[in-house]
This record gives sequence, structure tokens and C-alpha cells, in this order.
Amino acid sequence: MSLHRIQTPSLKARLGVLAGGSLLALSVALPAAAQNAVTGFEEIVVTAQRREQNLQDVPISIKAMSGEQLQALQITKAADISALTPGLFASGSRGDSNPIFAIRGIGLNDSFSNNNPTVGVYIDEVVQPFTPLLGFALFDIERVEVLKGPQGTLYGRNTTGGAINFISKKPTQNLDAYASASYSRFNRLDLEGAVGGGLSDTLAVRVSGKTTQQSGGWQTNDVTGEKIGDKDSKALRAQILWTPTDNFEMLLKGDLFKDRSDQQLREHVGYYQRGAAFGTPCQGAILGFRDENNCVDALGYSNTNPDRRHVANSEVYGHESITTAKDLALNMKWDLGNVVLTSVTGYTDYNRVAGDDSDGSPLIQLDSQFTDDIKAFSQELRLASNNSGPVTWVVGGFYSWDRINGDVLQALDDHFFHTRVDTSWKQTTNSYALFGQAEWQFADKWRLTGGLRYTNERKSFAYDSIDLNPYGDSTLPMPVAGINDKLKQDNVSGKIGLDFQAADDLLLYASASKGFKSGGFKGAIAFNAAELEPFRGENLYAYEVGAKSTLFDGRLQLNAAAYYYDWKDFQAFVTEIRAGGINVIVLNNAGDARVYGLELEATARPVDGLTVQASANVMNTKVRKINPAVEADYLGNQLANSPEFALSGLVRYQLPIEAQGFGSYVLVDGSYRSNVYYSINNRGQSAQKGYVLLNARVAVTSLDNRWEFAVWGRNLTNKLYVSNSYDNYGGIFPSQNFLGDPRTYGATLSFKY
Repeated sequence: MSLHRIQTPSLKARLGVLAGGSLLALSVALPAAAQNAVTGFEEIVVTAQRREQNLQDVPISIKAMSGEQLQALQITKAADISALTPGLFASGSRGDSNPIFAIRGIGLNDSFSNNNPTVGVYIDEVVQPFTPLLGFALFDIERVEVLKGPQGTLYGRNTTGGAINFISKKPTQNLDAYASASYSRFNRLDLEGAVGGGLSDTLAVRVSGKTTQQSGGWQTNDVTGEKIGDKDSKALRAQILWTPTDNFEMLLKGDLFKDRSDQQLREHVGYYQRGAAFGTPCQGAILGFRDENNCVDALGYSNTNPDRRHVANSEVYGHESITTAKDLALNMKWDLGNVVLTSVTGYTDYNRVAGDDSDGSPLIQLDSQFTDDIKAFSQELRLASNNSGPVTWVVGGFYSWDRINGDVLQALDDHFFHTRVDTSWKQTTNSYALFGQAEWQFADKWRLTGGLRYTNERKSFAYDSIDLNPYGDSTLPMPVAGINDKLKQDNVSGKIGLDFQAADDLLLYASASKGFKSGGFKGAIAFNAAELEPFRGENLYAYEVGAKSTLFDGRLQLNAAAYYYDWKDFQAFVTEIRAGGINVIVLNNAGDARVYGLELEATARPVDGLTVQASANVMNTKVRKINPAVEADYLGNQLANSPEFALSGLVRYQLPIEAQGFGSYVLVDGSYRSNVYYSINNRGQSAQKGYVLLNARVAVTSLDNRWEFAVWGRNLTNKLYVSNSYDNYGGIFPSQNFLGDPRTYGATLSFKY
């Protein structure tokens, strides 16, 4: 069965197709009537290559999810999409803050906010250059696209691992509205909704918003007796679409996000033997498991409470994260006949103050207050062909400017340093790029793709740190102050690919590409100037072959890809012993690594009303070379945040009860991740063994799908697992873990018009 192509005679018509719901064809989003009316799959339109294409026609590995699918699966934050996407791994720094993504083992395991992610995240085509910006509210989403592998041509720097596109629902001339209310465990209330439509023949608007309110949660601080988990989050989005002619459109969007919520507290992990000479490792640390009965930190503390959801944190600076973010985006398109000119402009103003007990103990060893102030501007211009000839192309230019002011106030009152320290930095980046990509249909079934991107980047960095010495007896070595440095980088990245349309429903492809992530600076405390020397950019050379197919008269889609990566000068967050015996955690060019793997993704509709999805990623990662400057021995180790095996599955069954005057469905989904290390040191204490997460949803709907009532549960087996970990083994501060959410359940009532 061949998939039909959408004809797009005008920009206005094209926008209507996208916003009107062609992507509802994703399996869990299809209402019963739509599923029964077709024998195969509807077309899924993506814009991953900066133009509209059928998902099955794009010769790269992409995972696409609709907003309705995210709602049905109770996906409430960006990091949650990793459960649906084998090969994508997400970990949260300080709980849900600073989510960090890795795709096929390529990621950034760094917690400091001034360093750019390795997987580029885009909201409505506007790049989010720092990890604090990725904790945004997820609502009124049209679709999400996960592009796997380096995207060095059309997306550019900091997409070494890939790119993730979050695309909001856009205004249309048709009246469109929805409202949803959820109440769930831990006294959580989620309210969201949107309304939009035409104000005139040329003007349409859409206003949407979401709020989350929660009092208390699943974690208890035994020092204060307080339940941790309060949330007060509010987000508002307004969009205006102006289409004065059939060949011009302008979309202006503004977002406001305010959040005052608890951060998850850290679980203490000791690694010295209780009662032994200082520096003697405990058996748990040697064998790779947390054992607080026998393992203590450098000050002799351990948390022996057997309930791991109870912690003991001192919280000098509290545990709240207070965030305000304002975003503006302007997207304009001119259809000039044979070409389309697109302009994408974005601006972000973000501020956050967050308290954190960075040692996970009731002693004031390392309590921290983090302040981040971010301003970012970007402008992209693209000119793309708009015809059906044998050659299609896109060329463009990109400019971005961003600045982050960071400050970390740290209390070491009970430590043998007995002091407090204030570390601050200001980092400014200017980046320019020129790029182009062309596709040539040189034979009936053959297509050649080639692209290049030139990037020029300049970073300036000003750093100060001061020992406040409030008690007058500090033993801390003198921290570095008055550092001013610059980093200049130029890079050429790109891609070449060949694809073969072997049959109407079978696409074969092969590609070689290069991705680039820029270098940067350490934002943590330093005790000698050498620690603050910039690290260089990293390069990834990627090779991939794949197939996309639709089989059995459209009842099965089966896609597969095999890949090999050569990662040069990769940046890694490592623990090192520096001058004076001081233990520091630093992001540096660690060495070279290689990755190879295989991905499979299948979606089947064996009978009407039943949808089955399954995806798997099997990969092998290995550090092949250690740079001489790095004081660590991890040659041959597995990369951080890169489980060797990941599996996800979903079954949705539409119950045949329409004769009763309503519809109903059952949805069950689950995921498996094999053993994962959270640092390239590959220590078992900072790792998580393989685990399964299981979720379910049962819903009753009207026959026209205008309303739905659902009950649902996530992590139904109440699996306790480590979602992120900081490996500080052998240092003067303990290691710490963050835990995943326990079993949650609730009910949702939603209406749409």
C-alpha cells in the first residue's frame, strides 16, 4: 500500500494541514472511527529536514510522537519522552531540573548550567542553548520529533548526538479548543487548556496554558520531617497568525513560565569503610553497591534508614527552585514561487534561584544555592526550493548570541574547611553559520543528498571565586579569582547520503555525517588557573544504513537502522584530584570513543481497533583513547548514560462497545533499560541495574471523541531505581543519587471542541 502525499498549493493551506491534525495518525491518538475507517496507516508529516515530508520518506532515523499520544501516556515533562524512544536516554540534574539527553550514547554528563547540551533541543525551531531551559512545561503540543545521529548541516553546533523538536499547536481559522483536568497521587492537580480560531479572514489566534499544583510528595527529609514535592507551576502561551495573502504568513508567539517548586533531595552514598583508617574503601564501593551500614563519607556519616525515599539533608539554602522564563518567537514565510524564504527569530529571558544540599547529608558539608540568569537571541534565514524537480535544496544563515550569568554560593560549615565560598561567572557566546543541503533525484529510484555547514563561534568567560571565611578559621586553599578568557572556534560539518526507493513502501538509505559540539569553560570552583583553561570542541563522525518499510497492505510499519560512531575528543564530566589534593569534578576533553548499534521499530495493526508498537536499541560503547591530561583510567569503559539494551512497547485496544453509546480503550505501555553507568568511571555505586517500568490507562470516550474520562497509573510495580547519580568516589565529599518517581495514579477528564 502506497502512502499518499499531501498537496500544498499555498502556505495557508499547508499550515491548515499541519495544525488541523494530520499527525493524529499516530497510533494511540487515533479515535476508534478513524482506526476502523482505514486498513493501514495515515500519513505522518514531519519537518525534521526543514520542509514537510512523510515520515517514511525521510532517510534518517526519526521518532515522531503527537501531542495526543503524549497526553494519553501522561508525559508531563520533556525528559519523559525517553521512555518512548529507545536510543534516547534522559537524566535529571537535581531531580527534574536541568534534564540532560543522550542519543545512542552521545550526551553530556555535566551538571553546570554554562555548558551546552550535546543533543540540541528546539522549541518551534528556536534552539535552547543551556540545560536549565529544558525544564519547560509540556502542553498544547502538536508533535515531537527525535532526530537520531549528528545533525551538523541543518541544525549545526551542539547536535552531536541528535536533535529534538518540540512543535506547538498553531492557530487556525477553525474554532479549536480543549480543556483537561487531572488529579493524581500526592495531591497533584494539573489543569491545561487552549482556545483558538479566526478573528478575520487573515488573522487567527490561539491562547493556551497549564498549571500544576501539588502539596507534598514521595520524599521525606528526616532532619525536618517535611514531605518534599510541593509544586506551583504556571505556563501561558499566546500566538497570533497573520496571513494577508496566500504566499505570506507571520506567526508571533509569546510564552511565560513561572515555577516555584521543590527540588528532589539527594540520596547519600558513602564509600569509605566505617571504623577503618581514612581512605579505606568499603566493600560496597569495591563491589559496586550502596551500603550505608558499612560505608561512610569523609566525615564519618552514613544514612542507615532502610527506606530509601527518606533522606537526611541539612538544607541551609532550602530546596526550592524559583524560576521565571519569558520567550518570544517570530516565524515568517514568503512563498516566492519557485523558492520559499523563511525567517525564524527567537529571544529568551530566564532566571532561576535554587537551593540544594549538594552532599546529601544532615552535616553542612556542601550546601549550595545556584543562581542562573540567561538571555539568548537567535536568528535564522533559510531559502528553500519549492518545486517538484529532480533537485531540491535549502541554503541559509544563522546567528545567535547568548549570555549566562551564574553564581554558586556554597556552605561548608561542618566540613574541615569550615567556611563559605561564592563562585560566579559570566559567559557570552556569539555564533555564526552558513549552511546548505541539496537532494538530487539522479535516477528513477535513486537520490543523493549532500550538505555542508560552516560555524564560527566566539566565547568570552569571566570568573571569580572568593572564600568568604565567615568564621575566621577557613582551611580552604585559596580559590582562583579574576580570570578572563576567550575561546575561538571554526568548524565545518556536514553530510552525504544515498537512498534507494526499492519499492513504493520500501526505502533503503546510507549516510555519512559529521557533527560538532563547541568547547567551553568550567563553571565550578577552581583552585588553580589551569583548571579554568577552556576545553576544546568535540567531533562525531557517524555512519548509518537503514530501511523504512510498510508491509502487509499497510498493517505493519517496520523500520531498522545500523550505525557506527567515531567520537573524537569527547567531553566528559570526570572526577579528578588536582593541586593540593583537592577533589574536583570537571568537564574536559576526555579522549576518543566508539559506538555501534542496531535499532528496530515496528508498529502493527493486526485487526481493527488493536495497535501494537515495539522499539529496541542494542548498542556497544567503548572509550578507546584517554587524553594524557586527564588523570583517570577508564580505557575500555562504557560511556555514561548509554545502556547496552533499551526496549519500549505499547498495546492499545479499542473495546468494541460503540453500540452502548460510548467508546472505550485500554492502553498499556512499558520500557526496559539495561545496566547504565552515570559516569565514565563505570563504578557500580553510581549506576543502575536493568529495570522495567510499566504504565497503563483505561478510558471511556464519547463516540465523537469530544470528551474522555480516564484512570491511569505509572510505574505500576513501584520500582525503585536511580535516575541519575554523581560519582565522587575517593573524594572529600560523598557521592549522591537521585531516584525515579514511585507508583503514581490518577484520573483525567478532558473535553475538546
